[in-house]
Amino acid sequence: MSIRNNRLVRGAVAVLTTALTTAAVGLTGATAAQAAVNTSPSHLVVYNNNIENWLPSSCADGHIWDRLITYLKGRPLSPDIFTVQQVSNQTQLNTLTKRLSDELPGTYAGQIAIANPGSMGYTSTCGKMKNQQTNAVIYRSDRFTYEAATRWRSDAPANYDAGTGGCQNLEPTRSSQDRVHNIGIRLHDNVANQDVSVASIHWPTNTWHGPKCADENIKEADEAMGRLGGDLKIVAGDANAEPDDAGWWNDGKSYGYRDPIAEKCGSRNCSSAYDTLNSRRIDFLLVKSGNGFSNVATVTESMTGGAYSDHRAVTAYVKY
Repeated sequence: MSIRNNRLVRGAVAVLTTALTTAAVGLTGATAAQAAVNTSPSHLVVYNNNIENWLPSSCADGHIWDRLITYLKGRPLSPDIFTVQQVSNQTQLNTLTKRLSDELPGTYAGQIAIANPGSMGYTSTCGKMKNQQTNAVIYRSDRFTYEAATRWRSDAPANYDAGTGGCQNLEPTRSSQDRVHNIGIRLHDNVANQDVSVASIHWPTNTWHGPKCADENIKEADEAMGRLGGDLKIVAGDANAEPDDAGWWNDGKSYGYRDPIAEKCGSRNCSSAYDTLNSRRIDFLLVKSGNGFSNVATVTESMTGGAYSDHRAVTAYVKY
């Protein structure tokens, strides 16, 4: 049965899911601070963050990622979709989805780019956790049905040390770069009876002259979304590139993507209030085919009561 033709069948599921989810809000919300599940068919609550391997406080240089979880618990609505970068492996993703399910309203599941990433060769006080890095999409399994996935590798110049040559997949290298393996998934929203495609991306750093290939990387992300289809498309992650690098942001706009943060600040080059890593805005939440946004924010340290990652999260309510 095709994606489109089976919607009539799934429409009945959507009605039932909405009723059941609404009934459950009072029960779940009472046990998870102030947050409640989003029961609206008109929008999705979306977050993105490079979680820097969710390191224990003993080796995280003062970045306590649990602060972000505490922040989420105090928000009016828990995330429907949460794209993450630098998750260590499948085991850590399983631990994270269980933690979110235990402490937030809703039940969470996830899909990972590579279940057991290669070693990056780090000598780290955090050991294997920091040596393994990849990306994942987390979603509310009590709202969405997982349907399909696509995976692809980010590009860097062929001579990544000199920054010369055409753009090609960043492999092999002298250390594993499974951190730049991206994942996109298609979900069916049983509340809205819509199909949503979501990608968690991580592009190469300037160590590999990655920003020079940012235009190719947004092109490949859009192609991945095209493979998945869907009524709404969300590409989010750590681009390691600012909006002006290689013209990628303008390319993304020409493909139909909107940048909620840029629309809030009034320009693709926002003030420092919207920086996500030191003095740069390199983490993005991009939306194609949607009908606008609300509750757009860069989640700063003042909002969470302290540093939680090297990267600040970005969030928006994305309208169908």
